[in-house]
Amino acid sequence: MDYKTIIHSVFSEPAAVLSFKDGKVRVLDINDRYLSEMWLNIPKEEYINADFHEVYDDENLRIFVSALKICAESGKEQKVETWRRLISECCGESSVCLRSRLILMEKNDGEAIIYESIRNVTEEKKILRDLQDSEYRYKQASEQINIYNWEYYIDTKQMRPCYRCMRDLGVPAVVENYPEPVIEAGIFPPDYADIYREFMKRVDAGETGLEIDVPLTVGRVPFRIKYTPEFDDNGKPVKAFASATLISETELGHIRVDNQIISSLAEEYVCIYMADFVKDEVKTVKEAGLMSLKENAVCADLLCMIAGRLEDIDEDRREKLSDPKSVRNDLFKDSEKREFVYKDDADNRWVRIDMHLIERGEEGKVDRLLVTFSLVDDLRAQKMDADRLIAEQKKALEDRQSMLIAAIDEANHANRAKTAFFSNMSHDIRTPMNAINGFSRLAVEEIDNKEHVADYLDKIVTAGDHLLNLINDILDMSQIESGKMELAYSPVKIKDLILECADMTRVKMDENKLDFEVDVTNVGDDIVECDKLRFCQMILNLLSNAYKYTPEGGSVLFRGELKDRSDLLTYEIRIKDTGIGMSEEFREHIWEAYSRENTDVVHEIQGTGLGMVIVQNIVSLMQGTIELRSETGKGSEFIITLPLKPSSGEIKTPVKEASDSEAMNRSYEGHTILVVDDTPINLKLAERILSSFGFTIINADNGEKAISIVSDSKPGEIDLILMDVMMPVMNGLEATKRIRSMDDPKLSGIPIIAMTANAFESDIQTVLDAGMDAHIAKPFKKEELIAKISKYINTTED
Repeated sequence: MDYKTIIHSVFSEPAAVLSFKDGKVRVLDINDRYLSEMWLNIPKEEYINADFHEVYDDENLRIFVSALKICAESGKEQKVETWRRLISECCGESSVCLRSRLILMEKNDGEAIIYESIRNVTEEKKILRDLQDSEYRYKQASEQINIYNWEYYIDTKQMRPCYRCMRDLGVPAVVENYPEPVIEAGIFPPDYADIYREFMKRVDAGETGLEIDVPLTVGRVPFRIKYTPEFDDNGKPVKAFASATLISETELGHIRVDNQIISSLAEEYVCIYMADFVKDEVKTVKEAGLMSLKENAVCADLLCMIAGRLEDIDEDRREKLSDPKSVRNDLFKDSEKREFVYKDDADNRWVRIDMHLIERGEEGKVDRLLVTFSLVDDLRAQKMDADRLIAEQKKALEDRQSMLIAAIDEANHANRAKTAFFSNMSHDIRTPMNAINGFSRLAVEEIDNKEHVADYLDKIVTAGDHLLNLINDILDMSQIESGKMELAYSPVKIKDLILECADMTRVKMDENKLDFEVDVTNVGDDIVECDKLRFCQMILNLLSNAYKYTPEGGSVLFRGELKDRSDLLTYEIRIKDTGIGMSEEFREHIWEAYSRENTDVVHEIQGTGLGMVIVQNIVSLMQGTIELRSETGKGSEFIITLPLKPSSGEIKTPVKEASDSEAMNRSYEGHTILVVDDTPINLKLAERILSSFGFTIINADNGEKAISIVSDSKPGEIDLILMDVMMPVMNGLEATKRIRSMDDPKLSGIPIIAMTANAFESDIQTVLDAGMDAHIAKPFKKEELIAKISKYINTTED
């Protein structure tokens, strides 16, 4: 593996490659970003050659080595944070805190090669330490304060307490004729009753800035009570919001809270809202420009306003926070307060939203909430800005890292798959080649035993056909991987295609003694646009697997059915067998190239591991889907769904070229064929086959010689040219173009047939575009060659 390519990629983060063996660490290589991330301005050779262990104290070295050991032994990614001494001090710093990510890349002979990416978190650690200290002091101070809240409706004398009032003081959910019931309950001591009644009269009158210090309950616990009135449009006081804050006994007697501190505390809240879910209404207690809730707003309006400001939360949380039902039932199940923070980018400030539970109703549902908005203090805002930037950088880094790791995994997987593929191919290609070589030698040794030689030659032909199928699979796969596989649509009847495919495999089904059932009852007789060749290739692949992997006495069902008739005709094709089936683990990989299940039965059956990926790609090209159901020992079922376009054209009956008995029984005496091929053995084979049918043969081993022979010939002396494509000096395409450009029309019009190993559809089109009349692929069958030639030569029958 090329480690330098990985760590020196333009997309790589600060990274190094480490060697870890016997508890010792060596730096093999680092990139430039690694040094700058550590605040070092030294040559990288100086860092690599330094003793890696010397930059650590004992504890940090132990932590780092432990992480390396786990990574090396388990192969799992490790994350570790350590302090390292700098080789060269920078900016007054003698050490830095690094967050490392360790990934095992290779392990051999006890040595682990490990990829390390780093992030310098020194400044973050300092800010966090300062913030934690500040937050600790704030928490210690805030825990000394105990606050109760309630609402007081002036016209009705109704008081609605918070949940803590009800829990701690025994106040009911609604208090009528306030404050008399709480005075009678002893919540206010008798000697303070008249004082509090007079105080409430001032509240009823709408005075502002009212506060009073009174003890609550028989324990005479001192509290400071403050009322903030709310007025209607006419300036009449309608309601007051109250709070009771615990104070010390000493303060009750002689200390009054400084008005400036109270004012600062009030200013902390930029906006205050009261949400009543029972009445579905929201009261605005205070707004100072940050928010602007519409008049007569309902609870959903307030919640949507809050959720709309929280851009960083996911869509699911946003929907739940916007839904009053979700807030009432779920948000406060395990807490009486929720806090959210967001960045107000327009004014470059952070805002905190606090939602305080005031009252619960039936089944613990939230009835009322107090919602406050406040600006976050500078220190916390700085940390949050830093956290936000760190999160963005971390996500970008993780995305790049994920892409890198995915690329490494994909490359490793592809290498493993191709290694397995070449191993299988070596076996599968050598098997027919062994038969071809072995039986060829036997035929030579027993040349006089016609019976044996005929049997050997028959086996050689069978092995050759199998070898050709393997090569065709590999060529199809290369087209798929290069994105060059295309479909050639023509009018066909699916019912006829299914029956044709069934007929082509029925002999094999019978040989394996399988019960082969074909059902086209519900497939219909519609004519559709379909690639007949690829359709049959797809179906025959699945049927061949069915009879190869189903033991003798089993069954195979092949069923077609028209499932939907609309703009497109949707067909469902099922191929089900009772064979060996597949494991759950292999089913996840069946559509991957070069994959075969690792079982003894599968290894005994020849195959490339390409059939299923070819099938899947044909289905995808046809805009269809394929589903697999399989269980080990119980068989497999493939379900293909194909949407095909109805065709208004007529099915063309294939024009059967002269072949078999007709072409093979003609006389070709007096006809001359020019065979152009750079391979002597191919020239010899063509000469032997063609001369046995009476043809006169002229040979050329490149296109330039072919042009010379044609130009020197007289019209009518050469009846046809068999032209190879890939040749030295001049290829067949260029030679064809030059022959077609000759002045004599009888020479330029000589029929030319490509006889080449370039067998893709694109290759056929290429030779036709060059001016050739037809194409025949190597290796060819004698019958196919003679039939193709016969089409272009006028002969008289014997």
